Amino acid sequence: MKDELPVIFALKKVLESAGSGDGIAHSLVVELRRMVPEGSAVARMILLGNPLPVSLRPLAESKSGEISMLSTLIGSASRSSTAMVGRSGRAFAAVLERWVRLRENVKLEMKVQAFRSLVTSGVLGAVTAMLASLGPLVANLNFIEGSAPQPAGSLLLAAGCMTAISSGMLGFYMSGRRFILNVMVAMLVFGFVSAVVSPLVDIPSVALWGIK
Repeated sequence: MKDELPVIFALKKVLESAGSGDGIAHSLVVELRRMVPEGSAVARMILLGNPLPVSLRPLAESKSGEISMLSTLIGSASRSSTAMVGRSGRAFAAVLERWVRLRENVKLEMKVQAFRSLVTSGVLGAVTAMLASLGPLVANLNFIEGSAPQPAGSLLLAAGCMTAISSGMLGFYMSGRRFILNVMVAMLVFGFVSAVVSPLVDIPSVALWGIK
């Protein structure tokens, strides 16, 4: 179920109202009627006169274990003291709320780390492509007069393999099975930068210590 925190917060308010002596059914309708689809379904079933355990079934069968537990607790209020369930359930709801917030923060942090790994993979592809493309140009600079020019061979194939392996390992460490995205980003940037920089390799060699 999406948006767990708003639903847990609403159920927590229902328990607080129950602890103060207010009606649970009325509180559920007020707090859940605008929450679709499960919340509005619960409010509609309550207004149709269904008992609490039946009305809360859409939330009790939720994939979220926290929401399911709170819904079951509230549904049991009809078979026991409403005020007692409300007072004991408030602390339990607060613990579940903190737990869900912590879990959401962990998920957000993982997404940030995955995004940073994508940026790092792009930078890796750009730097590696730049170095591999300019390698032959640097090799053709004659620092000693009369030395034979180096062949304008390309390091792009070896550099591309190194980039793919490095970005894949980084992506697997940061985002697990989605490491293929890191490889794709790195190779796309690698291909773009190498296509832009490679024409510089065609510059004729120059003897730095004089030309005869």
